[in-house]
Amino acid sequence: MKTRTAKVIHFFASLKVAIILLLLIAAYIVIGTVLPQHGTEALYLERYPATAKLILGLSLDSAYSSPIFIILLILFSINLALCTITSLNGQLRKMKSNYYPYFREEEYAIDGVEESQVQTLLAKQRFSVVEEDGVLRGAKYRWGVLGAAITHLGLIILFLGGAIGTMSSSEEMITLLPGNQHRFEKQGFTVELDDFYMTFEPSGAVKQYYSDVTVIDDNGNRSSETLWVNKPFHHNGLGFYQANFGWTSNLQIFDEQSGEVVVDGLLRNGGSYFYQPKHLTVFLYSYYPEMGIGHDQTPVKMSDREVNPHYLVILYEFGEPIDYYVLGPGEHIHYDGLQISFTHSIAFTGLLVRKDLSYPIVLASFITIILGLIVSFYLYPRFITYKDGKLITSSRRNEWVFYQSIKSTLTKKD
Repeated sequence: MKTRTAKVIHFFASLKVAIILLLLIAAYIVIGTVLPQHGTEALYLERYPATAKLILGLSLDSAYSSPIFIILLILFSINLALCTITSLNGQLRKMKSNYYPYFREEEYAIDGVEESQVQTLLAKQRFSVVEEDGVLRGAKYRWGVLGAAITHLGLIILFLGGAIGTMSSSEEMITLLPGNQHRFEKQGFTVELDDFYMTFEPSGAVKQYYSDVTVIDDNGNRSSETLWVNKPFHHNGLGFYQANFGWTSNLQIFDEQSGEVVVDGLLRNGGSYFYQPKHLTVFLYSYYPEMGIGHDQTPVKMSDREVNPHYLVILYEFGEPIDYYVLGPGEHIHYDGLQISFTHSIAFTGLLVRKDLSYPIVLASFITIILGLIVSFYLYPRFITYKDGKLITSSRRNEWVFYQSIKSTLTKKD
């Protein structure tokens, strides 16, 4: 039983498992970066018709809070914890005062050194000194062997903190058009969208999308922020993340008899407007910023660049379909004394607002990781042994640098 348990622990603590888990975590991070997050089901069905069901089924539309991603974070934390625990015994052994590493005379020996010089050097550089059987030994930063363990601990806190934050945090999606505001009553501030815009690849694919916002505190303070994918901002305990975007189109209905515009309002893709006097429903099936014609002779969206915009509209009367129409901005559908048109479209931004309780945990993890890296790279253990005029150096890393520094100190003339 003990042997079997040891094998299981050895397997989960192995480098192979760590690499596999890191690759899977990296894959989810890439997906969360490339794929618009927290969109509607209709958005994924429209943009990714071949893979939409897979995206939704694996929760790739919310990659960072999906159960699979959380499980991967927990498993990687377990892997790091086991790796740290299994190596900790050897590290603690190296911290004991009677431990000295193997000294390689052929590479790191300095001949012709007087004992007084060594004593002075050890005292000046604050080495702990042991003298036994005519051998003088010095050690410094023994506890530096814990650098890797401290770094691992920071990573464990980071991944567990991320998992805990994902499970305990609260999220909401807000959509804003330029000029719109959203009020956060509990936090005491308002967010206003100043502008939303996109940049494109030469192929027409969206390269990046940006939201310029103004944050207005209840005390009158104002600050400006620009969000894009992977560049959020935080304010009063809330995190704002650029998640997605979409289009809303301006519908106008003109009554030819009265000469008045009877409807003037915004409609999103898949939305409809019911005009009661005629029992008429105007259904905006889709807006195509750059329209093309598919193999089946139906409209298709080529990109989100507004270079050939068109609308696919379906009219219903008393719930029965009348006909469908493809028209450009300002073009009219004439029906029963009405002129129906879409004048223009405006891109709206979708922002994920997240209250993340893990922020202090993540901050603590970064401090721990930095401390571990400082210990590993600058406070690593250093050892010196001296006998009969020969001094030999050894260190856990940077052996040549340590040897050269000691040699330079001993040969330097006052």
